[in-house]
Amino acid sequence: MVTATKLEYINRVIDECLSEDGEALELNGKFIGDEGVEALVSTNRNFDVENLDLSKNKLTWRGAHHLFHSQQFKNLKRLYLGDNNISDKGIKALPDANFLENLSLLDLRYNNIGEGGAMAVVQCEKLRKLQILIFQENPIGDNPVIALATAQAFANLRKLNLYRTDLSAKGIKILAKSKVLQRVKHLNLARNYLNLDSAQYLAKTKTLVNIETLLMFDTQIGDAGVKVIMDSEAFQNLKTLKVT
Repeated sequence: MVTATKLEYINRVIDECLSEDGEALELNGKFIGDEGVEALVSTNRNFDVENLDLSKNKLTWRGAHHLFHSQQFKNLKRLYLGDNNISDKGIKALPDANFLENLSLLDLRYNNIGEGGAMAVVQCEKLRKLQILIFQENPIGDNPVIALATAQAFANLRKLNLYRTDLSAKGIKILAKSKVLQRVKHLNLARNYLNLDSAQYLAKTKTLVNIETLLMFDTQIGDAGVKVIMDSEAFQNLKTLKVT
């Protein structure tokens, strides 16, 4: 239950963090918690917010459910939820949100999201305008990436961040064959279980040919893997390659 005191507090925070044009609500690091999100969606204010940043707010699945079931953010385009603890239980409610059809950016980094939660995201048909998807530092594994590679709803993705997501050559093999992700320009695969095979799969891609930035540092592709990628005709648009 949201108390009058909590509503008063959250309204004060909103006044401090809402941009002058009303398009951005920057609550990063305000530590409002689940009760704060509940209060936020319980206010009588009408938001025209396109940019909502709830990073570093100690949110759990409860806060995620309050947000995804609210009617306050119909114009939302960019949603930052990083550095919380939403977990699978929280993110599985995402398909219920009323703002997904306009969303262009979804940042889910550091949220204790596993395979089940990630599958709920990549199987969502409403995210057709999404251009940036960040799964960084969530142990999602290969299967959601394999599903994403064939999910037509994600054909507009330009940036895909899979940094330290327990990805292996199994996922890379299918990712490299994706006909859906042909518009991706920035691909972060760093700190995953990738070997020379992974580099070879990518080097042979016939579809991921628009990549300009490829991050593969802290993997096991080795010098041979770097050479395979650098020699690949598929990466003629590559401007940045980061490896170790």
